[in-house]
Amino acid sequence: MQAAEGSIEQACATWGKAIDHMHGVQSGRTRKAVGSMRRDLSRFRTRGLRCAAELDERAREFFSSSR
Repeated sequence: MQAAEGSIEQACATWGKAIDHMHGVQSGRTRKAVGSMRRDLSRFRTRGLRCAAELDERAREFFSSSR
């Protein structure tokens, strides 16, 4: 909702907190949520928004650590 409303910095902060809380959780549902987040971030990442790029990197790390 925050990203859709144009509050991308706030959305990145919220998603970042969510990733923090998902640390150590290994389930299909959490992987799906992080994948959806990355798809939602893609348009902001291509615009060069730093918070989106940093969050995407954290999401990639999440995927690599949850395997």
